[in-house]
Parts: sequence; C-alpha cells; structure tokens
Amino acid sequence: GEELPYTGDGEVINSECEGLSINGLSVEEAKAKVVAHLETKGAGSLKTNYKLRDWLFSRQRYWGEPFPIVFGNDGKPIPVPTDQLPVTLPEVESYEPSGTTEGPLSTVQNWVQTTLPDGSGPARRETNTMPQWAGSCWYYLRFLDPGNVGAPIDPEVEKYWMPVDLYLGGAEHAVLHLLYARFWHKVLYDCGVVHTKEPFQRLVNQGLILGPIEHTRFLDPETGDAISAQEVKEEAANTFVRKKGGGEVR
Repeated sequence: GEELPYTGDGEVINSECEGLSINGLSVEEAKAKVVAHLETKGAGSLKTNYKLRDWLFSRQRYWGEPFPIVFGNDGKPIPVPTDQLPVTLPEVESYEPSGTTEGPLSTVQNWVQTTLPDGSGPARRETNTMPQWAGSCWYYLRFLDPGNVGAPIDPEVEKYWMPVDLYLGGAEHAVLHLLYARFWHKVLYDCGVVHTKEPFQRLVNQGLILGPIEHTRFLDPETGDAISAQEVKEEAANTFVRKKGGGEVR
C-alpha cells in the first residue's frame, strides 16, 4: 500500500547549550527537562496560560438577562449602580421580533425609557440581552442560594458548599462551558464573591453517543426492540440476522 508521511512529534536534535542538552528526547521529555533546568537556576517555572476565544455576548431576543447599561442623550453607556440591581425583564404579552435590528425589548417603551442613575435626565436602556452562557457560567453558585435577593450567594453558604466535588459533563464542554465558567469563577474570586480559585475539583466526561442510527437501525420483528448494529451481520443482500442465533431482524 501507499506509505504515508510521518506526522507525529519527532525527536529533538541540535538542541544543546552550556549546562543543558535535550537532544534525543521526545517533545514532552524536552519540555520537562527545560522547565526543571530553569527552576534549578531560579530563572523560571512552569505555568499554564489560557486564552479565551472571542465571545459574542449579546442576543436580540427577549429571554435572557438584561444588560445593566443605560445611555444618556450623548449616547455614552453608563452602568447601572449596584443599589439599582438587578435589572429585570418586563412582563409582556408578546416578545416577537421588533422588525428592526434591535431585540423585542426595544418595543417596550415604558421599560426602555428611564432616567440616568443620578436622576439628572432621561436615559434609554440597552435592549440586547445576555445569551444562555450568562446563567450557565455561574448556575452552580446560584443553585446553592436561589432565594437570595441581596447578593449572588451568601458568603457562608458558599464557603460551606464550594467547591464542586465532581462535575459530570461531555467532552465538548472542555473548550466552551467549562472554560467560561472557570473564567467567571476567577473573576468572582477576584471580586471576593467566592473563596476558591477553582470551581470544580474533579471532572468526569461521560462520553458522547455518536451515530445513533447504529443503535436504532435494526429492530426485533416480534418485540420492536432496537438491536445494536454490533450484534447484527448481513447474510445476503439487504438481509440481516443476529450474529448469535441467526434470527432475522428488520
């Protein structure tokens, strides 16, 4: 058959200086040796850095947390002060699209039109809302103290329950939900809202079910139960039977 080119990591070559050689090592071995060398000399240490992806954090729809931002006549954004939080959604009979580039909230004029935080003049609320990420990034904290109207979570409740012992989630969470939830948690740590630097102590990925047709394509003709494709073989053209017992399936 055709011989394919090697695409894996190679062996380090031509990498030697006074007091350190990583020739002949794998990439991972070389990294570890360089870090150990720098730590021994007090010149550096290992640190993991994370870079968030660009995040579009607004939606033109009704459901979602309102942004606590108002605009004065000059169009400059002004944050709503803490004592006026939270900004809540108005109760409406219809939340259909507005027909413009703005979200449905733009049609609720008695909510949109407000005053500047200092009361010095009229203001207009931001009409975009936050995506579902906003809630999912800190739901594990709010779940512990859902009735608290004065703070995200009571400090004593947070200290008692946090951090999360075990997080069960799909592998797809690794670069999406978990990364952003961790980012939010660290911001809350810097703000003094939480006492732990990390939100989750242990992560278990339960895996993903791929290609569901493999599990539901074949049925037992008598019971109608689904039969895994791994238990079936093709005996003739378009004729399938169980590997064990030979019973025909459909």
